[in-house]
Amino acid sequence: MLALQITAQQTSTITGLVLDASGEPIIGASVLVKGTSNGSITDLDGKFTLSNVPTNGTISVSYIGYTTQEISIKGQKNFSVKLLEDAKALDEVVVVGYGVQRKSDLTGAVASVKTADALKSTPSGNVSDALQGRMAGVSVLSGSGDPSKDNTIRVRGINSITAEGGPLVVIDGFIGGSLKSLNPSDIQSIEVLKDASATAVYGSRGANGVILVTTRTPNKDKLTVSFNGFVNFKTVAKYPDVLSPYEFATLSNDYGREFNASQNKPAKVYYDDEQLAAFKNGTAGFDYAKGMFNDPALAHNYEVSIAGGGEKTTFLASLRYEGNEGVIKKSNNDIFTYRLKVDTQVRKWFKAGMNLYGYYNTNSGPRITQYDGLILQAMYFPNTVEPFDKNGNYNNKYPISGTATYNPMGHINETDNNNQTLSNRLQGYLDFAIADGLTFRTQLGVSFDNKLATDSQNERSYNYAKNSQTTAYARSEWNTGWLNTNTLSYVKEFNDNHRINATGVFEQSYNNTYWHRTDASNLSFADRLGSDALSWADQFKGSSNRDITTLMSGMLRVNYVFMNRYMLTASIRADGSSRLVEKWDYFPSAAIAWDIKQEAFLKDVETIDQFKIRLGYGSVGNQSVAPYRFHSQMVPKPNADGTTSYSAGRPYSPNLKWERNDQVNAGIDLSFLNGRFRASADWYNKVSKDILLELAQPVHMGFPSLLQNAGEIRNTGIELTIGADLLQNRDWSWHTDITMAHNKGTFENIPTLDRTQQQAGNYENQLFKMIEGERLGTFWGHTYAGVWQEADVNAPFVDANGKDSGKTNGATYGVAAGNARYVDLNLDGKINNNDMGIIGNGQPAFNWGWSNTLSYKDFDFSLFIVGFHGFDIYNATDQIGYNTVGGQNMDNITPKRDFLNRWTKDNTDTDIPGFVYEKSPIKSFNSRFVESGSFVKVKSITLGYTLPAAACKSIGMETLRVYASVQDPFHITKYSGLDPEATMGSPLTQGVDWGAYPNSRNFLVGLNFSF
Repeated sequence: MLALQITAQQTSTITGLVLDASGEPIIGASVLVKGTSNGSITDLDGKFTLSNVPTNGTISVSYIGYTTQEISIKGQKNFSVKLLEDAKALDEVVVVGYGVQRKSDLTGAVASVKTADALKSTPSGNVSDALQGRMAGVSVLSGSGDPSKDNTIRVRGINSITAEGGPLVVIDGFIGGSLKSLNPSDIQSIEVLKDASATAVYGSRGANGVILVTTRTPNKDKLTVSFNGFVNFKTVAKYPDVLSPYEFATLSNDYGREFNASQNKPAKVYYDDEQLAAFKNGTAGFDYAKGMFNDPALAHNYEVSIAGGGEKTTFLASLRYEGNEGVIKKSNNDIFTYRLKVDTQVRKWFKAGMNLYGYYNTNSGPRITQYDGLILQAMYFPNTVEPFDKNGNYNNKYPISGTATYNPMGHINETDNNNQTLSNRLQGYLDFAIADGLTFRTQLGVSFDNKLATDSQNERSYNYAKNSQTTAYARSEWNTGWLNTNTLSYVKEFNDNHRINATGVFEQSYNNTYWHRTDASNLSFADRLGSDALSWADQFKGSSNRDITTLMSGMLRVNYVFMNRYMLTASIRADGSSRLVEKWDYFPSAAIAWDIKQEAFLKDVETIDQFKIRLGYGSVGNQSVAPYRFHSQMVPKPNADGTTSYSAGRPYSPNLKWERNDQVNAGIDLSFLNGRFRASADWYNKVSKDILLELAQPVHMGFPSLLQNAGEIRNTGIELTIGADLLQNRDWSWHTDITMAHNKGTFENIPTLDRTQQQAGNYENQLFKMIEGERLGTFWGHTYAGVWQEADVNAPFVDANGKDSGKTNGATYGVAAGNARYVDLNLDGKINNNDMGIIGNGQPAFNWGWSNTLSYKDFDFSLFIVGFHGFDIYNATDQIGYNTVGGQNMDNITPKRDFLNRWTKDNTDTDIPGFVYEKSPIKSFNSRFVESGSFVKVKSITLGYTLPAAACKSIGMETLRVYASVQDPFHITKYSGLDPEATMGSPLTQGVDWGAYPNSRNFLVGLNFSF
């Protein structure tokens, strides 16, 4: 029908010539009849010929680096088209904090992403997914496959230990937002301020980088309804490789024979022939390692928005819903987001607007923890044991040791918890044009947050199995806060030689958080009422807390450009925080830039569009410490007679002050061939001084640690971004971007006697040691030396002085052939803490991202790959399978396949210890479980088809696109665990796999349209 209508129109053949501003022909310019796929490209002389062109049609002429022109045919047959260089690429306005600047005037390190393009190649309900690998120096990691967890974002390394946090998020000029609260389709662009000369304008808030989000501005006199939706089928990328029930039963009998033989005891048989036969034919046993997975899991996302307005008022209204199941059973996350944005030009000199947005989030999931968590228990629970006994009760006992435990399927079946968050933001602004170039803006943002977390443990739950008690709790949190920002801006271009952009800011904020928790035990009707009736319990107790914090700030900044080539930016900010004793501090910054392209000796070099060098210095602060830490804490303790006593919970920290991050940045920006090739490189040196540390104290002080401004961290790095339009003609286009970043974080000062300190915290935190002169993320443990062999056990022990003690190694260390062997560093005949040293590092030294977008006519294809290199992973998950981590609850042996290669008298060439008795086995971190963590991962492959404009118009649509994508389809790594990226969720403990929730492989199909 469409084809008949088109051919019925009057058509003609047209010719033309495409020239640049200097009159030179442009080779390879695209000439396209608008609304069709009928097009051509210019030849070596800049000429084109196009047939079957409607006499009332329109042609679009475009070329990389030039402004696209649309020309009405109006019966003409010959055209001369002059394309002008697209100054927008360099003079494009970017958000820089408390205002905007021309991109060409930037002096700091600012990365920018057009989210529409990023989300097109990586469809997601979470905008941070689309940022991964697209900005050098900005690390975005899917640190967990848990749908309730957000991505980890860090800018240029780790700056703090106690006050470590992610970057500040600013949405449409309002500070303190969340990427999670955004509908990705609402976002126009995202800028990230990386160096201190750019972030210093935010003072303490910008210590960890700043993410600036700009939402869409609707078109005037046009109402647009947009929809985007997709369904995501999530599959398990890799299952744990464990023994079958038959193999494990056979291994168990081997253990009973070999372990008892090492103690001169008769063999023990755990499974008889009848049981072995049942395991072999599959009529007995249970696969817990697969039973915990939900394959496939289903996620779905729907976004709808209405945008439009008139000459004076525009609005944007949007809703989004995402339901997301995890690949671990019973883990799920649902989120609803909304936004209403209205801007109105009340008078020529007065503009006002408001932004109302928020989200409701609810999630739940099984117990996934470092101790007795589902993933670890399901991987290593003996699969010869069925989940239930003949009476329907859980089998909660290990078959080999006979010790009590909890069946992994109980974590799934008895899950009864829920976390809910309702977050609302109401923001408004008034903008006054006082005089030519002089504007004043005042804005107020108010936040209202409510959280509720509940958990119930019935008679079949984990808590009951451990403590013989039903328990439940409910925790509610209420938060309100406000932020008032007042900005005076002066932007003026006096002539072609002078341009100034000056900003003054006064800002004040208030935050009030109250929480209350009630715990109950021995509940009546725990399985039916649980946390809904906490008073129906024999015992219950309550606790509550309120925190109030304030911050006041002032800032001055000026950006001056001389002759479009010499640029200067300088700022000073003062912050006063109620969290600290020394409340006020001052944070200056300065940066200069020189666009060499504008000099006479390069101005006429046509192949170079931009050649700018930058140098900047700035200071930012960090005050993200818990409120009231400069006071001592009193803790109530109930007495037996019903009265209450009080004791000191922690000492006061009398001298708390600001952490300071001082940073130097040098960079270069290049552009060639009318923007077809672009590159940007930066080097930085960032020193974090007076970092807040829980500093270890002598025993006589009465407290193990005291919070002080005591340490220093240095981050140095190099970043490189390369972009190119490798192909551009009538039918084909290929755009590619590569980002690369190297960062090295080092402890410059640890003020303890031995210049080291154990990282605070339990479980994986105990693996890390802060050592002056060494990198952040340093693993500390014993060095594994393989397995003791018979000859080594019987050899004489020789100490550090070369003296023969007269004892064998076996007698000295208390070992036998087949036991694990560790290096005795000081040769004192003991394996203890004095023999520990550096065994690895979990911080990546280098990462990169490579995105490609290829289009052919109405089809588009994208490929996105990331890589992380130069780091180790401590595979605690593997170690726990050998039951050699202190405090972990595992059976004597587990269904680990590696046990098949254990040491025996017939298999001595192995590094896996045998089933041999050892009097005092060492259960510490050691180099045996340190693996290379480097990986290359294909993040997404996406194919889309956009219906041509003419076809869309015929069905009443403006745009329509269908697409399919596979995400995380595969990765290349030497790491033996389930997912190397899942070990990188927590910045301070990156590189530790302790039952990590793996990311899934996703198959996604979607549709978006607008009308």
